[in-house]
Amino acid sequence: MTQDNAKALARIRELAEPYLESLGLSLWGLEFGGSDAGAALKVFIDGPDGVDVEDCAQVSRQLGTALDLEDLIIGSYHLEVSSPGLERRFFELSQLPPYVGSELDVTLGQPLDGRKRFKGILTAIEGDTLILTCEGVPARFSWDAVAKAKAVYHFETPEDMKARAKKRTLSKRDSAVSSGQE
Repeated sequence: MTQDNAKALARIRELAEPYLESLGLSLWGLEFGGSDAGAALKVFIDGPDGVDVEDCAQVSRQLGTALDLEDLIIGSYHLEVSSPGLERRFFELSQLPPYVGSELDVTLGQPLDGRKRFKGILTAIEGDTLILTCEGVPARFSWDAVAKAKAVYHFETPEDMKARAKKRTLSKRDSAVSSGQE
């Protein structure tokens, strides 16, 4: 990221955060990129109960107007406002503590033991060090070494739902038998 882009993102953050707070929302993260089609700014917002399409549309209108007035992005750009989603990217170390015990997909900027990508359970955070258990083996790396980190969400299949329901039924039956209620 260039220094100009970093300054623009800092100013966009300054514009967005107070507005989002007034709506009861928070800024989860910002991504800025470019292509032949022009610049692209992605703004990820979140709220205590998540966000909906209307929240995103409202923020997009207001933030788009503010960005146009400030003229922070040179040339044409595309603004996208969305929820971070279930497989959310983490932009700051401070976002991770609620996800201890969850599966993460982490890409490092430089290889560690010959690999850059780690997928496993976030077992702990010690200072600025993440401890990720991958295939039963702990991997430790500082947040500064992380190029990208995101949550991994596992969708429940119909087979998973049936197995869970069957397990619950068997558990209830076993409880009834052991308490003499059958």
